[in-house]
Amino acid sequence: MKPHVLVAVNGFTEQHMERIRQALSGWASMERIDEETSESVFREKISKSHIVVGWPKAEWLAGSPVRLVQLGSVGYDAFLGNKHQDDPSFTLCNASGVMSVAVAEHLIAMMFALTRRISHHIRDMSKHSWSRQSEYEEVYGSTACIVGVGDIGTEIARRLRLLGVRTIGVRREIGESHPYMDEMYSSSRIKEAVAKADHVILILPGNAQTEKLFDYKMFASMKNGAYFYNLARGSIVDENVLHAALISGRLKGAGLDVFEVEPLPMESPLWEMDNVIITPHSGGRSVKEFDRFCHLLLNNLMNYREGKPFLNQVNL
Repeated sequence: MKPHVLVAVNGFTEQHMERIRQALSGWASMERIDEETSESVFREKISKSHIVVGWPKAEWLAGSPVRLVQLGSVGYDAFLGNKHQDDPSFTLCNASGVMSVAVAEHLIAMMFALTRRISHHIRDMSKHSWSRQSEYEEVYGSTACIVGVGDIGTEIARRLRLLGVRTIGVRREIGESHPYMDEMYSSSRIKEAVAKADHVILILPGNAQTEKLFDYKMFASMKNGAYFYNLARGSIVDENVLHAALISGRLKGAGLDVFEVEPLPMESPLWEMDNVIITPHSGGRSVKEFDRFCHLLLNNLMNYREGKPFLNQVNL
């Protein structure tokens, strides 16, 4: 019986789909649906599929013949703590690496916008106001702490080193030295690491272990006047504490791409803050995103066919 592939990725162009059809020719069938398809229809399609591509909800796969899910995102929190981790025939692959360059560039843009006061001047443009800020900073010679040293953290560190920024990395276990980090700390010493930094950059997965990791004690550990950036998951940060740290001046500014509730509620006080840059979970978006995703998918389809190890397989 031929495996059946269900593709629910609106961002794929017809050229991407033709490449996928050619890769499946002769050994698998394929169907494409809108990623916003209703739950009932999506579940019905999943019940007849062996490979699903996109962002299916974990609970929709229960009792299905699906053997491989290729996610279109890096995060896989919803697949943790359910029956999938007990099924040795089920494989989950994420999109690690697909968005790394875009997120790294997004972070660099936020750093320059905050330190060079670009966000203030953009606001002034609407008022036709020619007004210099009292202080402009340089990222050159500063220290950045990257909390989460995976593909994205590595791409960020690579760029910061070229800008003359000293880099500190935090990850679960230090292991061997990192080519783009001046120092490495284990996660058990995270407060020591953030205390040294002018810029604290959060790139961690969201899960039970990281929920509200950045609480009052964590922000209190940071250098007075530091900048904070979250391009990871909103669940990792206590937004009330973050807001208080920004109001008090403990933090000089923040670049935020993710939030506890998305879209960010209209009543959130973060909207009104001059020292905060808000973007709508768009850090990974890029005109090259789906080219990279398609390339990853094609590799994993061939690996499925040939029984080879998958790229980006998640250890559930």
